[in-house]
Amino acid sequence: MSALAAPPRRLGRFELLRELGRGAQARVWLAHDPRLDREVALKLLDPDADADAVSQWLHEARAVSRLTHPNIVPVFEADAHEGQSYLVFEFVDGPTLAAARRSRPTMPAREAVQLLLGVLDALAAAHEQGIVHRDLKPSNILLGRDGRARMMDFGIAARTSQADGRIVGTAGYMSPEAARGEAPVPAMDVFAAGVLLGELLSGGPLMRESDPMRAVQRVQVEDLELPPATKVDQ
Repeated sequence: MSALAAPPRRLGRFELLRELGRGAQARVWLAHDPRLDREVALKLLDPDADADAVSQWLHEARAVSRLTHPNIVPVFEADAHEGQSYLVFEFVDGPTLAAARRSRPTMPAREAVQLLLGVLDALAAAHEQGIVHRDLKPSNILLGRDGRARMMDFGIAARTSQADGRIVGTAGYMSPEAARGEAPVPAMDVFAAGVLLGELLSGGPLMRESDPMRAVQRVQVEDLELPPATKVDQ
């Protein structure tokens, strides 16, 4: 006799199909929403997450809910079920830019620029709402099957009026202003987009530094430049 199949895992009305990824205090699942009969990305906060993580979760929901743009992954709802906080996003059927680059680290110039134009357009929409992403990097960009880049993860986004003195972001993509803990400004995201374009053209990081703190220090005093061997015209 064959073993009975395990019942599907559920969270409220959502059926959790498979895990898409995980971070320090959250996991992302592909889930089915029977109410609207569609697949969604469900971001589950760990049940034992601290108060700061819950606050950050709410912050992300509020930030993304203000933004409607074809190059930004929209949030459908934010709720909790039996003490389990979650966010529901559009499911984008495709890899992150970080995953896609493992098999093809270098991108033709025209293709790289087209991809970044969509990202820059999304950033402009966020900046018009006074929101600075502060963590633009390949793992926060999804590539849909239609080839369109979609920006996600506004967990540490901030209003341009918020000056808390914290140094936040990812070493290697952080601007000099961000590395100094200055108030969020759109130029921080534009800098990260420039670094990202440079990486797509050259096939490797512009800041080669294994120590994150050292990278944060270096970006404040060094210019990031394309390697001489990069095949791209002016």
